[in-house]
Amino acid sequence: MKIKEIEIQTGITSHNIRFYEKEKLIFPKRNPLNGYREYTEQDVELLKRIKLLRMLNVPVSDIRECIEGKKQLSDVLTIRLEAIKAEENRIRQNHLLCEQLAAMEIEINDLPAELIDKIFRDKNAYVYQLEQLKKHDRMENLIFLSKQITCILGWLIVIVVCLQFYFGLFAAHVSKPLQIVTFIMTALLFSCIFWIIYCNEKKDR
Repeated sequence: MKIKEIEIQTGITSHNIRFYEKEKLIFPKRNPLNGYREYTEQDVELLKRIKLLRMLNVPVSDIRECIEGKKQLSDVLTIRLEAIKAEENRIRQNHLLCEQLAAMEIEINDLPAELIDKIFRDKNAYVYQLEQLKKHDRMENLIFLSKQITCILGWLIVIVVCLQFYFGLFAAHVSKPLQIVTFIMTALLFSCIFWIIYCNEKKDR
């Protein structure tokens, strides 16, 4: 097979295929008549394996040593996994820092020198503090939400009981328009009470 066919089958550019040959990852034979490279099905399969490992950012030198039998693929991938975890940690830290700085809504010249010094002095410790604050905020939000749900359920029970009592005792003796007006006023009263409780709870946080 010619190199153009290999490009189609593997999705690897001819430039990269020649690079892999230069790095001694593949060894295509040459046609003795014209000197052109002749690729085999084995070359195609090997190139696909190389492509997969390069997608995982495995260094070419490690791939070569795996092909030569100098390294085990599992060992190479374990080292790569550790590097990925370290990168994930770095990205997570940067994500938290970006969130904090964006929330401050300030320009570059207004960045507090004290904050910058803290980050430079011990980035890991500072990010850990941010994580703890975020956990604390999530817990407070959860508590606040649970209070509101309890309040809503409580008022719903009160409303149901009141309505049941109202319709049971007075509905037969009150005209229809007055029933509607009374119902609307009662609903507004309970809504105002609930809104006052909600605002007070939010203010106290």
